[in-house]
Amino acid sequence: MELPGEERPTRSMSDTFGRRLREQRHTAGLTMEQLAERSGVSARAISDMERERSVAPQRRTVQALAEALALPEAEQPAFLAAARAGRPRAVATTTVAAGGCALPRPVPDFTGRGRELAQLTQVATAAGPAATAAPVVTVSGTAGVGKTTLAVQAAHLLGTTFTGGTLFVDLRGMDARPSAAAETLARLLSALGVQDDEIPADERDRAGMYRGLLHHRRALVVLDNVADESQVRPLLPGPGPSLTVITSRRLLAGLEGVHRLNLTQLPAEEAATLLRRIIGDREPDAAGEVTELCGRLPLALRIAGNRLMSRPQWTVRHLADRLSDEGRRLDQLIAGDLRIAAAFSLSYTQLSPQARRLFRRLSLASVPDFDARLAGSLDPADPDGIEDALDELVELSLLQAHVDGRYRFHNLIRLFARERLAEEEPAAGRDRPA
Repeated sequence: MELPGEERPTRSMSDTFGRRLREQRHTAGLTMEQLAERSGVSARAISDMERERSVAPQRRTVQALAEALALPEAEQPAFLAAARAGRPRAVATTTVAAGGCALPRPVPDFTGRGRELAQLTQVATAAGPAATAAPVVTVSGTAGVGKTTLAVQAAHLLGTTFTGGTLFVDLRGMDARPSAAAETLARLLSALGVQDDEIPADERDRAGMYRGLLHHRRALVVLDNVADESQVRPLLPGPGPSLTVITSRRLLAGLEGVHRLNLTQLPAEEAATLLRRIIGDREPDAAGEVTELCGRLPLALRIAGNRLMSRPQWTVRHLADRLSDEGRRLDQLIAGDLRIAAAFSLSYTQLSPQARRLFRRLSLASVPDFDARLAGSLDPADPDGIEDALDELVELSLLQAHVDGRYRFHNLIRLFARERLAEEEPAAGRDRPA
């Protein structure tokens, strides 16, 4: 709401709120620290405003500054208007944010994961007003295992019980620049009905407002594709009836007090059912081979199914024969913009240099599972770092940890590691053990 007589000028470099604030502070003979003490606004926030790093301060912040500067009443409308002029920058973001928090559509042929859905339902049912923190569920697993699909399916199934709304945000954890927590909080606050000029500038204040809104609101929030703990920790709710579901390729072991679901490949029967729902009841023997050659990984099965459906002249046997060649298998698992190797590559680029080297070298192992001793023999360059590198691969779901300190590749990930070895270390590939 505009003040009586207040104009909304066009913002320019010669008439910005930052310039006005700096000039008024100099006129008053105040340092930033002195103005901060008088106004209750932090010196850092004042610095950000003066340097145009924060161009849309809240109205109450501007009024506190005006009072601390002892601005004459006649000058206050222009001072307030200069602050308002910076706000159109955030208007488009607000509009996009509300739409961006809508749930994606569910997959029509969703198959399996009954145990995981039952666990999510149980946690959701237990969520209610309490002195303890609202429940948080992490869904982790390797690329293509169906983490987002499961979270979206669960949100659609449970959404009617969350009367405070259902929100979905992709945190772009595998991008070169994942979404910052402050940015995500702004989107969530906007979707929860907070006006742009009421969203705090400081991340901690945004997190506090977000927790306050969820304290009495039964909302289901899906935070998809999380990069690491630091990206999501400010988004965790306090006490209340909400439910937060987090998906990540990482195990997010640093998060405390959360329920954990670790997805692996589908059981054989569920994998076969998924492929059958995509391609129909065709050539069951060949379809069974395709299922196993895809490692029962949902993304690989979908790619294989889509290839068959988009090439009606192909038989299932033809695709099975093409997939049987290990050297070409990953190249066959491409359908339009779906590429299984590209999904693995996003995880690979997140690794440290030593973990990448060990990942490649482990493809040389001639046994299905291995321990740290064998891993060290394949990558002797830094024996003291082998355990850390193995932990890094497990954390990013590129290796599966089994009992007694043994590790195992998913078969498609092993093929991807072998491809990386051939391209980046061709000499090492020639020395493969028998």
